[in-house]
Amino acid sequence: MPLLSSDALVLRTYTLGETSKIVVLLTRERGKLRAVAKGARGRRSRYQSALEPLSEVRVTLYGRQATELFRLGQCELVRSAFPASQHGLDTALSLSYFAELIDAFCPDGEAEDAVYRLATAVLAAAGEGRPPALLARYLEAWLLRLGGLYPPLDRCSGCGGALADTGELRYHAPAHGFVCASCGPASGPILHADVRTLLLELFRKPPAAVGDGSPALAELEAFQQELIGRHIERPLRSRRVMLDVASGAALAAEGGPVKRA
Repeated sequence: MPLLSSDALVLRTYTLGETSKIVVLLTRERGKLRAVAKGARGRRSRYQSALEPLSEVRVTLYGRQATELFRLGQCELVRSAFPASQHGLDTALSLSYFAELIDAFCPDGEAEDAVYRLATAVLAAAGEGRPPALLARYLEAWLLRLGGLYPPLDRCSGCGGALADTGELRYHAPAHGFVCASCGPASGPILHADVRTLLLELFRKPPAAVGDGSPALAELEAFQQELIGRHIERPLRSRRVMLDVASGAALAAEGGPVKRA
């Protein structure tokens, strides 16, 4: 009998030998697990497209209770992320970033139902064509919050008093949070009022219902990337690819140099 049957999200795969793969899964019941998919690289693989990143699947896993590497049995595709990637290059690159970010935040073997629900909601919104930059900020903000890493927006991290309900937020690194005027001066950055408004919306609404937030996205991205960098302490390859592509597109739009073969 299988040790575990569960819905899961495929986060990534890597090769094992000539015909198999190791699959990293985010399961509802057990959090992040790894499993060997035997024959997954063969021409007649029974898994077919079910092992693509961010595919939602229903799996059966075999192995001992405390094993670090399971054996993948059945793997039924529930929902593919492929349709969302057809909304354009930005969305396709963002999906890779989402998978790598979730992988980086989730420890092995710990139940992560809230993260699972977050991920599936973001993927559904991507499938509806929601702006990928907005969904990236949404996922970042909630992963940080669920991990206890996002500073409160209504409480001073210096004195514990209430922050003003409106206006900018002043971040102070030594206090690991936003501070009031009495606990300043803050080391920065300072998040402007429109960023605060966007954050409140991100934390109150599902991703499909949030406005595009475009005026505040760049400022929020810079702040959240600083928090993420402190937590995972390594660069994410998918984000580097996104930045390189964006830089190349900006040069092309400005009529910059184009490399010739």
